[in-house]
Amino acid sequence: MSSAAERRARAVGAASAVARAHGLDPADPVVLQDWNNTVVHLQPLALVARVSTSPLAPLARALEREVAVASHLAARSAPVIPPSDLLPPGPHEHAGLLLTFWEFAEGHLAAHEDAAEAGAALAEVHRAFAGFAGDLPSYREQLGAVERLLDDAPLSLAEADRRFLRELYARLARELPEGDERRLHGEAHLANAMVTQDGIRWCDFESVCRGPLEWDLSALPDEGLGAFEDTDSQLLALLRRLRSVCVAVWCSVQPERAPEVAEAAAFHLRLQRELG
Repeated sequence: MSSAAERRARAVGAASAVARAHGLDPADPVVLQDWNNTVVHLQPLALVARVSTSPLAPLARALEREVAVASHLAARSAPVIPPSDLLPPGPHEHAGLLLTFWEFAEGHLAAHEDAAEAGAALAEVHRAFAGFAGDLPSYREQLGAVERLLDDAPLSLAEADRRFLRELYARLARELPEGDERRLHGEAHLANAMVTQDGIRWCDFESVCRGPLEWDLSALPDEGLGAFEDTDSQLLALLRRLRSVCVAVWCSVQPERAPEVAEAAAFHLRLQRELG
């Protein structure tokens, strides 16, 4: 088997084993996505396992925080995919892998034409964050992790490209202002929004954090910004560049994982080179 096939088989095996340990029968599991986490639909159950198979996988505490946030939002009827109620949503550990379990939502990933609806749904999510009592990290921790990757991690980058991104990151980070931080999704791009028969539903809160509103908006196209008022256009432009640098770095850690990952790494590096 190829390494990708081995990774997916390991994820399916772990998800199925945990489900069976809780009295469930996932007779026909299928991999839905394998870009970062490996996402497994445990058919015929309305149950999805997200299995941390990436070298960038979060720690158990981050997954605990994700489940707590999603549970809070779902309880307030926010447009999110809720944790599963068929078994404890986790995180679980099996054979060295961390897993969380989610309700299966029939639909497809949002695309550019869904951006306005996705933005409106994200605004609902932000409102539903009110009252969440758990501690959330600053978005600056996520940026700091990218800086460490640029300094220390094996990346599929030419040394000149690594140096360019490191210098660009340092310059952009120096321009970040201090200011109020609100609760954010953290990775509010369209690949984390599902188009379902009930409308857009946001998922994947692994990067939930505190930060300026513009950090979440930096992941959306302009068509998704209509539901938000009083945004700082200069800060949004700065954070869009920073997010683009982050994507170039994240995807350069494992470009062989999927064609989409390699394409994103190349696109964002090229974009930043063009911007200078």
